[in-house]
Amino acid sequence: MALLLTLISGLFFLIGIIVYKFIKHKKELTIGAMGCALIVILGLICFDLVPELLEIKKWYLIIFVIIGFVFLVLIDKLIPHHHHNHKENDEDTNEHQEHLEHIGFITLLALLLHNMVEGMALYSVSVNNLESGILMCLGIGLHNLPFGFQIASNIKSRSKTVATILLVLSGLIGGLIVYAFGNISEFVTGIIIALTLGMLLYILIFELLKEVWSNIKKKSTICGIIIGITILMLINLI
Repeated sequence: MALLLTLISGLFFLIGIIVYKFIKHKKELTIGAMGCALIVILGLICFDLVPELLEIKKWYLIIFVIIGFVFLVLIDKLIPHHHHNHKENDEDTNEHQEHLEHIGFITLLALLLHNMVEGMALYSVSVNNLESGILMCLGIGLHNLPFGFQIASNIKSRSKTVATILLVLSGLIGGLIVYAFGNISEFVTGIIIALTLGMLLYILIFELLKEVWSNIKKKSTICGIIIGITILMLINLI
């Protein structure tokens, strides 16, 4: 049952992807998903990753935060043709679509690491207390849902289908690691969390903020931000 919960938490990505496929107003949903992802990532950093690192109390983990940040800087340089200046009706240009796809790809990389850690934690909690595991699974699923929208709207290449499948299964992979090897050491967990934090900080500051700010006056962006805030409130209530 504990492993099943780790799989269910990842399936919320798939739900978001499927919903996007059947929505008619894809352009508006894409813009809204960016606003929602901005808020959810901000909440993830402030209420989840940073407190977990502070709880571990190892100063050297800052080094791995920097490594995670620099890693995405290098990825940013290696993936060409995504920088551009925003302009009127920007979302209709190929240049802008390439930029969104780039954001989706690097976000996917960071989420793979993060959700493996969440899968480890969810499995450990569920084995000891199934009711707590179910609540935790729901909380994880709620903040995975908007990322499903973002991944579906921004990643078009068929070559990235495997990466998307890995994202959906990332929680289960984390659970299987704990199932096979027992609890992962605090040292390894801290490094993974620190790397994820560095990557998400880069995405937040240098990718999502610019994209959301360029569309800040649009209703889709405002709705996405409101939905993101609502999701964070629901997670905290759970």
